Amino acid sequence: MTKCLVVDDDADMLQVLSDLVQVLGFETLTARDGDEAWEVYKRELPSFVISDIHMPNRNGLLLMSDIRQHNPKIPVILVTGYFQYRGILETHTPDAYLEKPFTIADLRQAIDQVLSQEHLEH
Repeated sequence: MTKCLVVDDDADMLQVLSDLVQVLGFETLTARDGDEAWEVYKRELPSFVISDIHMPNRNGLLLMSDIRQHNPKIPVILVTGYFQYRGILETHTPDAYLEKPFTIADLRQAIDQVLSQEHLEH
């Protein structure tokens, strides 16, 4: 089964997002901040990552940068509730991004988009 690392510092959002990813048919790994996510990533080597941007310690942009330095082919979906990140996302270029609130259909579309780019099967 394809593994997804889900990262969010809000425990409720982390649980909901993890549950949604599981409903869509993926195994999930979770982390509550960018530092924990980096450790989980290195240990588990997930197929793709969904991360909040605004987090303590290592934010989602730094996490994405570290992941891409390690393996530039790992798809990263960034999630934000802060509209001011829209311009930053154009320059940092995640494989996809979602603005909160989003629907399960939006999430499915983002996952399908990044996985089809990598030709992964799920």
